[in-house]
Amino acid sequence: MMKKIRLFHIVTWFVVLLVICLLSPLDLRGVLPSGTIIAPLTALLAVTVIPIFGMLNSALLVIISQLILLAFGQSDWLTVVVTALTTLFSGWVVRWQQARSQELRHQQLITIGIGSGLIILILLEIAYLIVGWQLTGSSNGMFEIARLALPTSLLTGLCYALLVPPIGIFMLYINKKWLPKVSSPDDSHNSSNDSVIIDMNKHQKKDHDDQK
Repeated sequence: MMKKIRLFHIVTWFVVLLVICLLSPLDLRGVLPSGTIIAPLTALLAVTVIPIFGMLNSALLVIISQLILLAFGQSDWLTVVVTALTTLFSGWVVRWQQARSQELRHQQLITIGIGSGLIILILLEIAYLIVGWQLTGSSNGMFEIARLALPTSLLTGLCYALLVPPIGIFMLYINKKWLPKVSSPDDSHNSSNDSVIIDMNKHQKKDHDDQK
């Protein structure tokens, strides 16, 4: 059973990695005085599989995919850092929601999508504030670069907020459809307790005979 689950997760992990790399042309791009900015739109796939793979495996997924894209000139180091941090922070949002209900509901996935959108928006703007400071060395130039990047950052955040819930629901459906439900130790403990029947009358009768 565990081997089947592990194999399914490994295959799904590599499939998502391939999809991110193949769909990289869909990433949003904008031209700034600092050069072309890449808004990691397809990296949201790594966020949607956090409930299945966990935070660290999902972060590893997005880092490896961005490094592959970096080797082919489809990404940059800024995007690698931003997407990795987005996945880690989104993982904490997922854990917060899973603490309320282990099986995520639609409303919780909407909360995860909104949280991920806000996270990547803030991280992208912080990143371009840093880039603006490095290029201009002044606060005015720093805020100007961030202002020029704001429309692309906003659009990226909105895409995360809108797309993470439906894609997440689909991924959870696939995971539930293909993998059997594994009973927890508590369930087996409860079932074993239900199967034990103690005949107290028999013990009481035996004690009464001994006293005689």
